[in-house]
Amino acid sequence: MTDPKKPDLPDLPEKIEATAGKEPETVQVARPMEDSSTRALSDALSSSFKIIKVLMVGLVVIFLGSGVFTVEPNEVAVVLRFGKPLGSGPDQVLQQGLHWSFPSPIDEIVTVPIGETRNITATNCWYAETPEMQVSGQLPFAMPSLRPGVDGYALTSDGNIIHTKATAQYLISDPVSFAFSFLHVEDLLENALNNSLLFASAQFSAEDALYRNRLAHKEKVRMRFLESIQKAKLGIELQSLDVQTLPPIFVKQAFELVTQTEQSVSQMRNEAEGDASAMLRLAEGKAQAIISEGLTKSNLITSRIRADANVFKKHLPHYESNPEFYRKRLIIEGMGRVLANAQDTWLLPGVEDGSSQELRLQLNREPTLTGEDQPEE
Repeated sequence: MTDPKKPDLPDLPEKIEATAGKEPETVQVARPMEDSSTRALSDALSSSFKIIKVLMVGLVVIFLGSGVFTVEPNEVAVVLRFGKPLGSGPDQVLQQGLHWSFPSPIDEIVTVPIGETRNITATNCWYAETPEMQVSGQLPFAMPSLRPGVDGYALTSDGNIIHTKATAQYLISDPVSFAFSFLHVEDLLENALNNSLLFASAQFSAEDALYRNRLAHKEKVRMRFLESIQKAKLGIELQSLDVQTLPPIFVKQAFELVTQTEQSVSQMRNEAEGDASAMLRLAEGKAQAIISEGLTKSNLITSRIRADANVFKKHLPHYESNPEFYRKRLIIEGMGRVLANAQDTWLLPGVEDGSSQELRLQLNREPTLTGEDQPEE
């Protein structure tokens, strides 16, 4: 049977000339003559194949071009190839810039923000509050008792109940550990922070945790939380931790009155200690001034006495050689000083032995005092 779709072709004559022991010299094959329909079909198929090739090349280019991605500032990227991080060590993390990877499903890009500070808040030990109360910071109305199952609380070492919550701020230090160690890291951090609050509250009495030793309570929470995240190797770095503690709402007023009284007593004690310190410093200053003045006068008197003693020692040989002459000399020197400083001088005539003499002076003015005779104030 012949295919009706194929045209009938005549037999192809062949002419081969050859001689024994020699290769053929001429081979002539007469090819069939193609009609117009066959040629059109061949052209159509050739054009289709070209279009398909162009489309395939375009699809390959688009496929490969879809693997180009950009890492934004304050974030890094990790390439997962068939679910496993590509590379090892620092090479696993791609920094800011333009990068390429195989498109999905071969590779998957996981971006991790590292430049922003993240917050986590633990409220399992806090009283029940609405979102509006959280925004405004308003406390709920005081109830006559604690509502188990509604209000959170923590037990202290002395068996009392307090409300406490904590807010931690952290940065991602190891993006690979943070992104792939646990499925929900935020939930793990919140649970660790709640555990730290319960652990720290059990180490302190209610009075210490609320008022007297709040810094130590906060430090205990921080150390417990750091121990938990370091043990889990979450790849984060703790920036700050804020811990709040409150007594139960229905006894909060009584606690505040006790606190106010203690603050008043402490203020009065501080004021009294300040006044006592000021008075003591003033008294010490005056005592030191008196001591200094006494030492100065003592040194002055001692210096004068030593000077007089030196003068007496110098004059002693002259006195011992002729006492009468020395006394007269002292009298003459003394009279010289007296007469030199006197404003008025009167000379009295001598009298006979055994007779008396009367002296009357009329003074019309008060005598002027010299510098040495000025009274001390």
